[in-house]
Amino acid sequence: MKERLFKIILLLPTLVMVSCKSDHKHKSYLSIDSITINNLIKEVIEEINNNYADEITREKLEEGAINGMLAFLDEHSLYINQEEFSAFNQYARGTYLGMGIEVKQTKDGIEIVSIIDESPAFTAGLRNGDIITHIGEKEVGNIPVRDMYLKLNSDASPEMLLSVTRNKNEKFNVVVKKLVIQLQTVKVNYIQNIATIKVTYFNEESVSSLKKIIKNINQKKNINGVIIDLRNNPGGILDQAIGVADLFLGDSTKIVDFKSRNVDETRSIYAKGKDILSGVPMAILIDRNSASGAELVAAALGENKRAIILGEKSYGKGSLQTIFPIPGKGAIKLTTAFFYTPNGNKINNNGITPDIAINDGEEIMTRAIDLLLGLSALDVPLVPSSNS
Repeated sequence: MKERLFKIILLLPTLVMVSCKSDHKHKSYLSIDSITINNLIKEVIEEINNNYADEITREKLEEGAINGMLAFLDEHSLYINQEEFSAFNQYARGTYLGMGIEVKQTKDGIEIVSIIDESPAFTAGLRNGDIITHIGEKEVGNIPVRDMYLKLNSDASPEMLLSVTRNKNEKFNVVVKKLVIQLQTVKVNYIQNIATIKVTYFNEESVSSLKKIIKNINQKKNINGVIIDLRNNPGGILDQAIGVADLFLGDSTKIVDFKSRNVDETRSIYAKGKDILSGVPMAILIDRNSASGAELVAAALGENKRAIILGEKSYGKGSLQTIFPIPGKGAIKLTTAFFYTPNGNKINNNGITPDIAINDGEEIMTRAIDLLLGLSALDVPLVPSSNS
């Protein structure tokens, strides 16, 4: 039976997806006495209906049961209701209503890990690392991060009052308006004949946008190097992350390995073309918030000696989630594989260690520019040898 699946690799549970068609055969790996389990579930539901202190609908109980099963597997597997599923689609297409922030849950609240330039959050003065402790009068500690995401990125209210803690001791309130965000995931700037390309995450337009930028770079005669800035990039669409790495690697160079007990998910991905920069020196910038697809790209270019990696050790989210839609009822996001670097290193829980460790956010760019200028002056191309 043909089913429409969605492949995502990302840090946050409610961000981006890509659709693709594939044959998915239902397989049973577990020996389960379904009659016994069904009776147990029925008994629990009956006890809740009869004795729980508050009213609760059957739909909420079913959703809770599903989430309980998925949460038991790992932190990235979960049920996505229909409203969240629509938000996924909007984000993947590059347009959504919201504040322009990406968040993760911490013990202190909801931490902002990325802010889109010129977004309402950016204009309001919010910064990466800020902790949102309250929305209005409600403490966010009791709100699941996916519910938090919907509150921040829905049309239920045009603006929100946020209570924020910065640097653990500075506390303030800020009103942030919601606008339709037109996401531009790839931007370029030029510093001392070095092209610096910021990739905020990977959506449906990332590869095509990067190709246009590289075409313009190749038309310039005095470019001495290219920096791909993946700091605070939480991941995104699997095919787009792979496509970005493919742009700079020679034919048959390994990009990534996927490993799973499911043979359909176990595979190796190799580059299919040629380096569109023809060996122009490259550097990759990463930090502790670079995750998933960002880690895949950094590892592919770094371990194949195509780019030098600078910054902090990355987040260590090296798993692939597949979205299984349930018509009219949302979808299930399930971890289906882990990915490994070209040299066979597992990214999940390990991260990517930079070639040059730099913790200072301002120093890292200066060091990267100096490095590429030096390589250019020495006429040292970074061109990986093909491997299979």
